[in-house]
Amino acid sequence: MINRTLDSSTRLAAIIGNPVAQSLSPIIHNAVFESLKVNWLYLAFLVESGKVRNALDAMAVLGIAGYSVTMPHKNDVAKIVREIGEVDEIVSATNSANTVMLQQNGTIFATNTDGQGACNAIESSSTQKIADSRVVVLGAGGTASAVVFSLIKNGAAEVVIANRTSANAEQIAKNYKNCRVSSDIGREVADSHVIINTTPIGFDPDGEPNAKGGLVPIDVSLITAKHVVLDAVYRPLETGLLRAAKKVGAQTVDGLEMLVHQASLQQEVWLGKRGDTKLMRRVALDHQ
Repeated sequence: MINRTLDSSTRLAAIIGNPVAQSLSPIIHNAVFESLKVNWLYLAFLVESGKVRNALDAMAVLGIAGYSVTMPHKNDVAKIVREIGEVDEIVSATNSANTVMLQQNGTIFATNTDGQGACNAIESSSTQKIADSRVVVLGAGGTASAVVFSLIKNGAAEVVIANRTSANAEQIAKNYKNCRVSSDIGREVADSHVIINTTPIGFDPDGEPNAKGGLVPIDVSLITAKHVVLDAVYRPLETGLLRAAKKVGAQTVDGLEMLVHQASLQQEVWLGKRGDTKLMRRVALDHQ
């Protein structure tokens, strides 16, 4: 519920994607806007494939201050904004954008907070530091590319990408000297400190842990107590992967923690300051 007055000076932000009905982003961003006492309102817009450019055009025409971008539009947004606006280093390197801002001069700027959000979530919720760590990243999509970029930037010793289609993983790995692709998942997990799932395996839109949420992206017997395991999936909150990791004593970081940390970084882009991740997590859990 919005507990503030909306008027002609209210700035509008939104998440765009397909689907978006399940998104917790409006809940967490509006909670921060209220706590910071800024006159912003955050909504969810369903944008179909092929209409992303229209959404970005509308952003400039209507003065929409910011977008969060979710699947399947992160690559399209990166491509379009590169043509019509400005992108930063991470978008240039990954061809994936999850954050868009309308600048004061009317131009559009895009960045990606997914990767740093994952790194911040790991360091705030476990004893593991990214610097000098060995990390296995499962998946090779837009989220994976942002995560790999940020892991390298934060000083990871080595990042190994495991994906069903090696070609997609190779496209990411070729950009970094200490990143490679491997099909020997058993050996790579045994040698790693951190495991990050960026695939949708385990996702269930209704948050049912024993439905699709019971699926796992790797053989869970490979996980030991020495590991930190992050699953980018946040519906259900405890995925099959995290449940198995907890059973063997591994430290776990759920997708909601990654969500609130990347959202906090989005707020910094739009507002110049980060919101309270604990507040966002609390209101999200209240609405699960």
